[in-house]
Amino acid sequence: MRAAAGLFLCAALLPPGAAAQDPPAADPTELINALLTGLMGFKDMTGPELQTEVAAAGGIPFRSDVPVEYMTRADLSRYLKEVLDSEYPPARAEADQRTLLAFDLLPRGSDLRALRARILEENIIGFYDERPGRKRLYAVSEQRTLTPANQLILSHELRHALQDQYADLHDMLPASVGDFDDRRLAFLSVLEGDATLVMERFLVRRLTGGETEEDVPAFSLPVPPMPNVPPVLRDQLLLPYFAGRDFAQSLHRRGGWDALRQAWGRPPESTEQVLHPEKYHAREAPRPVDLSYAPRGERVLNEGVLGEVLIRTFLGEAAPEEASSGWGGDRYRVWDVSGKTLLVWRSVWDDPADVGQFLAAAESRLGSVHAAEGSRRGFRVFASPPWRYAVGERASGVDFVSSDDPQAFEAALGALGGPL
Repeated sequence: MRAAAGLFLCAALLPPGAAAQDPPAADPTELINALLTGLMGFKDMTGPELQTEVAAAGGIPFRSDVPVEYMTRADLSRYLKEVLDSEYPPARAEADQRTLLAFDLLPRGSDLRALRARILEENIIGFYDERPGRKRLYAVSEQRTLTPANQLILSHELRHALQDQYADLHDMLPASVGDFDDRRLAFLSVLEGDATLVMERFLVRRLTGGETEEDVPAFSLPVPPMPNVPPVLRDQLLLPYFAGRDFAQSLHRRGGWDALRQAWGRPPESTEQVLHPEKYHAREAPRPVDLSYAPRGERVLNEGVLGEVLIRTFLGEAAPEEASSGWGGDRYRVWDVSGKTLLVWRSVWDDPADVGQFLAAAESRLGSVHAAEGSRRGFRVFASPPWRYAVGERASGVDFVSSDDPQAFEAALGALGGPL
């Protein structure tokens, strides 16, 4: 969903578990409001006052005013349906769902579109909609007032509105780059990380009566647990905030707010650059990867780049960080094969040791959840019928194949691998 770059912020602020409970727990914003008002002394604030504070906290002026509009929870539900229909129609969601299933990143039987819609509706209390013709800031408030929770969230969302005045957030990347593509996650990381840094500064200024950022150390919000949410959705949702915040902090230390402003229009090319900012400064671009295999006559469902962040998700929490940190580039393509799915993914790595570390971690991860079927054509094969997965070293890189169609799977292994 390209629209509303900051729609997910509240998930990072809710009490543990609140984002995934069914039925939902008591409104967590009441706790946030009580904390900010009672213990931290938050006062009432108007929309223009909030905009002035955000500009001061973030060191970059607004080019035009950003009015705040209010909506109720019922309004939000209707609005989100329109956003989903416009930006994430069923065909796009199906392509993502089949891609994540083929990567073994989504439980079978999951409804990806419904999951993402539920997470949104349960967690939003404010957002900026950057779509052409919209360009509006919204606060979800039944009382139509800027509660302390609204102020905190909207300090983040106002930063998105300011970013959009300096760079075209909606069309910076082509529509073909999907929500689970490394290039979009990298772009979101600079936007969300910058906005999170500004939100921190805004909070410190409110608590200290306007004390400058140089006098107050920055802090980070803890990553909340999200039970019943697949790790790939959790990471796609939250990591742009938390990894992005550290990236934004590194840019700020190097060149101040001007360095961040420049990064909105010259974003990192990969999450590798986000996780390792020195690679952004050196402009160490991902290596191009060619996928020469294509099943004859089959329809391409999806293609893109998985990248270092989601490779970490793919390998699982038990894998060492070194198993993904040698990433050099990758490319995947997904086909519809008479209603079944075929995925071919090729990754390249910085050196042979990195290839070995990733390959060992991938085999360990697949073997921990699927039955091993031995080796053939240079691949290690694993199965949980109807799905089969194969991983093997190829030309200083690693190929991964998966399918729930046996013939398509074997044909891909035959084309990519050696003789039986």
